[in-house]
Amino acid sequence: MKLQRLAFVCLFLASWAAFGQTRYVSDDIPVTLRTGPSLDNRIVRNLSAGTRVDVLGEDEDAGYSRVRVASDGTEGWILTRYLAAQPIARERLAAAERELAAARARVGELETEVASLTEDLRQTRQELEAAMSANSEATSELRDVRNASANAIALRDQNEELRRRLAENDQQISRLTMENRELESDGRQSWFMVGAGVLFGGILIGLIAPSFKRKRRSDW
Repeated sequence: MKLQRLAFVCLFLASWAAFGQTRYVSDDIPVTLRTGPSLDNRIVRNLSAGTRVDVLGEDEDAGYSRVRVASDGTEGWILTRYLAAQPIARERLAAAERELAAARARVGELETEVASLTEDLRQTRQELEAAMSANSEATSELRDVRNASANAIALRDQNEELRRRLAENDQQISRLTMENRELESDGRQSWFMVGAGVLFGGILIGLIAPSFKRKRRSDW
């Protein structure tokens, strides 16, 4: 009795360990999926090589495993020896080819992204060069403006100096004009006095001259 229980426990543990594992139908001939773990059970359907199934249990004595077809959920029993942990080579090759095609597509996408990024980088460099050129021109213009401002300030100072000198010259001219007028006035007065003196002297001489003439005649 104990041996039977122990065997049942071992069978249960073995079935539990196999439960939930994914397996693939091997070989190149169709494998039958039956309603029970024996050739006497009815065939549910034929499974082609590479069909993916999920293991639900296992009967080691009968050599069958209870499985569920991953594609449509059909359940049944299949000979355990026809199950493999990996897809058959043909399926692995097809999967590898699909992965290779996907990788190539991804490489193409990456190449497109690299080309786009390269073009963006080229445009960014051009914009940077244009900005640097514009900055250089702006710097040159600013330097010219500063020089022009310095020249304008110098011209303003020169104009102020010329205005100051012109004002001084105007004042000096005004002063000399006034002095000239004063001299002209003094000169006219001097000539008037000289003329008056000459006239007075002439009159005086005219009065005195006859007296001298009479005196000389009397002396004779």
